[in-house]
Amino acid sequence: MSAIKEELAAFIAAHTSDDFVMTPITMREASLHTAWDQELPKVAMADVVDTVLEGCDVYDVPVRIYIPDTSRPLPVLIYYHGGGFAIDTVAVYDPVCRRIAQATQHIVISPEYRLAPENPYPAAYEDALAVARKALPKLDELQIPYEADLTLCGDSAGGCMAAYTSQALQHDTSIPLTHQVLVYPCLDMTHSFPSVRENCNVKTGFTPAKMVWYFNQFFRNGDDRRAASPLFGELSAAMPATLVLTTQFCPFRDEGREYVRRLTAKGVRAETYNYDNMVHSYLNFEKICYDEICDTYRRMADFLQL
Repeated sequence: MSAIKEELAAFIAAHTSDDFVMTPITMREASLHTAWDQELPKVAMADVVDTVLEGCDVYDVPVRIYIPDTSRPLPVLIYYHGGGFAIDTVAVYDPVCRRIAQATQHIVISPEYRLAPENPYPAAYEDALAVARKALPKLDELQIPYEADLTLCGDSAGGCMAAYTSQALQHDTSIPLTHQVLVYPCLDMTHSFPSVRENCNVKTGFTPAKMVWYFNQFFRNGDDRRAASPLFGELSAAMPATLVLTTQFCPFRDEGREYVRRLTAKGVRAETYNYDNMVHSYLNFEKICYDEICDTYRRMADFLQL
């Protein structure tokens, strides 16, 4: 069995406190401070545009558009940020989106979707789907040249939203959805796989209490968590080509692997890769996990070329 990267384990231990009270405010502030502490110099973009997707069914979603090269049309990637549906923002994920745009040579669109508990399930799902439907028309409106080639991408809860949206659009030929890239995605809201029990502990930074807290922010009593799980939704040969990146010490490792197995059985091109010494959320630890993060973006770029 591999071990967690030493520097990462030390960082988690130093930022673990028995008396920390989990509330939406404290969790958001803690995540923001971690982002500041871990941030490296920003990758330069040819242009960055902040705008709003008007005309969404429920909520007009603010988005940030990253354009790595304005000399030619580029394919488009929507990146749904992680944060357990309850924390994090476009600003927190700004370094991630810049690096993805640079590595993949895609226009990256980062939505500021509604967060729980203020906006519980299915608000984030509604916003994710609205963004996928409104993103390309917004580029047309802004006269930003692009290729008719759309990828949905996200990490953790954002990976869940990407997978949900891919399922919702799999038979919609009006949207040129070609790929999805999911990074340690949460796909089974019932937590039925062994890796949840194996990897929810203090050493990984993802304790059982934290797991319960996040999902209790998103769901209300009576919500059907199985119906909200992309793993148990419709998977057909019409699903886009899929890359799932998992980590050995992530609670959602096994469901990511199972998702790829089910897609492959349907005839979908689906691949997976597991980082043996990483934990959930490693993309947010730029200083500590720089080599692994660079490898992640390289794998994304290679996959999207096919």
